[in-house]
Amino acid sequence: MADAIAAAPISMDAFVEKQARGDVVVNIVLAGGINYWLTRDLAFVPATLPIGDPAPNLGGTLIAIAVLMSVLLTLIVYAITVSQRKSGKITPGLPADRRAGLAPFVLALKHLGMTLVPAFLIGMVLQGAGPELRFSPMVFTLIVTVIAAVLAYFMSKSTTRATLRL
Repeated sequence: MADAIAAAPISMDAFVEKQARGDVVVNIVLAGGINYWLTRDLAFVPATLPIGDPAPNLGGTLIAIAVLMSVLLTLIVYAITVSQRKSGKITPGLPADRRAGLAPFVLALKHLGMTLVPAFLIGMVLQGAGPELRFSPMVFTLIVTVIAAVLAYFMSKSTTRATLRL
C-alpha cells in the first residue's frame, strides 16, 4: 500500500512547492556555510569596497549570489524537473523525444536580469549610504543567507513552472 502511494505522480503545484523548499534548504546551507567560512576570522565585513577588491563585502557578495544562483540554480532545477517529468513522477509527463533547446539558457538569462539589477541597485545604495557601514561576520552571513534563500525560493518556483509548461 505504501509503495502504491509513493509511486503515484504528484501534481504540478505540489512538486513546484516541494522543489522550492528543497532549494531553499540547500541554499541556506551553502550560502551560510561559505560566507561564514570566508568571514569567520574578520573583525567586520564592510558594506562595499572598491571594484576589484577581493575582500568579502556585502555589495560584491550580492552580485556574486545573483550571478551564480541565476545560472546554476536555474540549470540544476531545470534538469531535475525534466528528469522527474520524463520518469512520470510528476504530471503532466514529458514525452521522451522532447528536446529543451535553448529554454534553460533563456530562463537563466531572465533570472540573471531579475537578480543582477537589484543587486547592483542595492550595491549603489550601500555605497551611497556610506562606505563606513560595516557588519559583524555573523550579521553579514545572516543577511546573505536570507537573501540567497529568498532568491532560491522564487527562482526555483519560476524555473520549475516554466519547465513543467514546456
